[in-house]
Amino acid sequence: MIGDIFPAEGEFLAPDEVVVTFDRGVPVAIDGETVSVAEARRMLSARGEAQRIGRGEACAALERRTGRGYASVRLVLYDGRITVA
Repeated sequence: MIGDIFPAEGEFLAPDEVVVTFDRGVPVAIDGETVSVAEARRMLSARGEAQRIGRGEACAALERRTGRGYASVRLVLYDGRITVA
């Protein structure tokens, strides 16, 4: 049911800020919660889809912006857009 996934026409979503922590280029936590790589992908995809971002696009955007080091990256998912903050 499309109405259950996406807001009605004219409704606005609040931005969803996500902090992803990496160790040697591998995601190890989302918003401070330890996760596996598979869990990170599922969580990012679900949160991205809730913001009208295509399946897997949040994961792909994140992978393009991370190196092999240890870092935290803050993403803002909002109305079909992904911003690295």
